[in-house]
Amino acid sequence: MDRIGRKWPRYTLALPWTLLAAGVVLELSTPERVSASPLLALACVVAGSTASLRTTVAVSVVAVAFEVLSGVNRGVLESHEVVQNLFVALAGFLAVDINRLLNRYGHRIEAAETVARAAQLALLPAPPREVGGFRIAAVYRTAQAQARIGGDVYGVQETPFGVRAVIGDVRGKGLGAVSTVAVLLAVFREAAEEEPDLVAVADRLERCLQREGRRRGGLEETEGFTTALLVEFPPAGGLVRLLNCGHPAPYAVDPDGMRTLDPGEFSLPLGMGPLSAVPRTVDEHPFPDGASLVLLTDGITEARNHDGAFFAPLTALGDCDSGDPDAVLSALLRAVSAWAGPSPDDDSAVMVLNRCAPRDARLPAGSSRVA
Repeated sequence: MDRIGRKWPRYTLALPWTLLAAGVVLELSTPERVSASPLLALACVVAGSTASLRTTVAVSVVAVAFEVLSGVNRGVLESHEVVQNLFVALAGFLAVDINRLLNRYGHRIEAAETVARAAQLALLPAPPREVGGFRIAAVYRTAQAQARIGGDVYGVQETPFGVRAVIGDVRGKGLGAVSTVAVLLAVFREAAEEEPDLVAVADRLERCLQREGRRRGGLEETEGFTTALLVEFPPAGGLVRLLNCGHPAPYAVDPDGMRTLDPGEFSLPLGMGPLSAVPRTVDEHPFPDGASLVLLTDGITEARNHDGAFFAPLTALGDCDSGDPDAVLSALLRAVSAWAGPSPDDDSAVMVLNRCAPRDARLPAGSSRVA
């Protein structure tokens, strides 16, 4: 890996010295009218682009020294030989300068990546590994190669009403949707803590997206929307409540098998609520201890293979351990990468929540929990 993040093949490590050796052999084994200076100059430039500064200087010094000594060895330096010497020397100086510029550029990219990582943690922090009796595994992948955050959003937290989670997909992808992601997640964290039911949480998110659309104007005001799935695990346990706003349905994985938790009726995506007079509805599904809930975005469900067929997540979850969220997540990611390739065409997010034994049941005998 070079200074600006390009992954070079292994043979490039030896390429400058190979070109240099080829130039030496050519110079020594051919008549005087045949010059090896182009190969020597090429060795310098290749070293400057792919190797370290020390290697670049070494290759350039050897190339210039050999070119000068080969001319001196012939006794008389003719004008064309002087030009060839100057040509190789100039290539060596340019190689060193190119190497220094690439190093400086690489440092800037490294600094930008550091800022990007900090921005990702600030705008979309990784979910905790365990919260409210649930173990959690999550992953986020962006379609824009240099971006670390895109148009998908997820979050989970423990509230007075149980553990609540959200996963969503903002219209658009890449950096253009980042500001909406930040606003949506911030409002969810506040609303999940205060609102008594998921419909009220969705209404708060709806109002915030409408305000954000008016602030940004243009297409965001008239066509901006976010598909979202709101999840609630009540403190009593045994079930999960879902409010689906046009988002891909989640999957439940437990020892008895797998199933898709389709809603009785989809609600319109957030930001489009005023277009429908039908109130949003919450669905309830049984969810026993040890089961895992797989939340994902359409970057997974709409991944296509070479024949254009969509990926089916249920086929990837057949043999995984339902009690291990990391195993469920790994099985899903391996399957989708094998199906559609390692580079996603769309932003994608996956979050797996596994209900472990109730926390009070794990307390040692005779102990008590202090609120």
